[in-house]
Amino acid sequence: MRRFTFTTYLIYFFFITKVSLSQVTTPFSSLIPIGELSDNSFSNNLAMGGLGISNGSYWHLNNQNPAALVYNRFTTLEMGIASDVRQLVNNRIKDISGNGNINYMGFGVPLLKGGKWVASFGFNPFSNMNYKLYSEELVRGVDGSFTSALVNHDYEGTGGLSQLYFSNGFKLNDDFSFGLKGSYIFGSLSSNISSKVSNKPQFYSNLFEKSSFNDFALQLGLFYRKEISENKFLKFGFIYDFNNALDAKRFSQLERKIPNSLTVFVIDTLLNNEISTFEIPSSIGFGVSYEVIDKISIGVEIRSQQWNESSGFINDSNTQYKNLLQLSTGFEIIPDAENVNSFFQRVTYRGGILLKKSPLIINGNQLNTTAITFGLSLPIGTISRVNLGFEAGKRGNLNKISIKENYLKFIIGSTINNIWFIKRKFD
Repeated sequence: MRRFTFTTYLIYFFFITKVSLSQVTTPFSSLIPIGELSDNSFSNNLAMGGLGISNGSYWHLNNQNPAALVYNRFTTLEMGIASDVRQLVNNRIKDISGNGNINYMGFGVPLLKGGKWVASFGFNPFSNMNYKLYSEELVRGVDGSFTSALVNHDYEGTGGLSQLYFSNGFKLNDDFSFGLKGSYIFGSLSSNISSKVSNKPQFYSNLFEKSSFNDFALQLGLFYRKEISENKFLKFGFIYDFNNALDAKRFSQLERKIPNSLTVFVIDTLLNNEISTFEIPSSIGFGVSYEVIDKISIGVEIRSQQWNESSGFINDSNTQYKNLLQLSTGFEIIPDAENVNSFFQRVTYRGGILLKKSPLIINGNQLNTTAITFGLSLPIGTISRVNLGFEAGKRGNLNKISIKENYLKFIIGSTINNIWFIKRKFD
């Protein structure tokens, strides 16, 4: 009889369960042509305020600093499913939306003993665009007269970019390591801007745009881990993401549509698969953490990315950016990792705070995020984990930008660890 372990059921859950691939619905994803950039946090990182640059771990893959991979001594499979609930508030209405999606998958394996070389590959979202907006205005002289008419505008965008990555961490000595992460970024996004005139029901115009992107990206990582006393370590991490220019094939056309019909009349083609470049600036990140092995870990990290007038599409005066700045601080605690009599004593408890200034500008003000995070890692068997991560926060400000978003993000993930390439010995 075949033996089904909890790990087997996890694999069935991720690969057989029908999971919606819809993306996070947020109006802020309309403000940048490639959609809103993702943070790439695994469940354990999310629960610690996004901490990962200086937080290498034996139990989890690190997709934020490739140099920290050297502390993975197991063959590891990481998977995660994310869900979002968002409340959008302005001066008139409140709207609630929710979505779920496969968020990430990563696989890592030690290639040389002692962590001298650990490799990892996987995928995660790079950006997301999913919004539906509505506005109306009163205009005069639509038909050449002085009569007024109500014009309704609908704005809709969908799509996103994905990232396939291959990371390598190399240990130079007992304390110092470096890493390289290469990625292929690809995907497409589309948008529609429709206008209808109330007293002219046959008048239905639409601006359709679609863009396909692809490019390679490179990240450099450094990691230093110094033992200051027995089982107590001070850890420093540094990452540098090189700037990359996404190749974009852009198409747009002005259309005339008949209400309640699929018939489309093309009025004019504005861009016919024109090749453009979208500039994403380089970024840096630095962090420091303190760790007591299998007891406690606490750290703080900062990331910066220099978005300015040269970022984005060249000569795009309609979009403005400011520098991205993110501060993460978090902790994890294991009451008693070796207590076989108490399951909850072996659980890892996490928490954190996230503060972020995004590059997006609304009404001349930068979009800011404030969030608290928390989560658990539940031990399964000897070395595997089920990970829960929560992020509850708010973005925007009613007084400054006339819109605010409250959100709750949840990731359930699994870390399946095993030992490969070990010769079995028999007495």
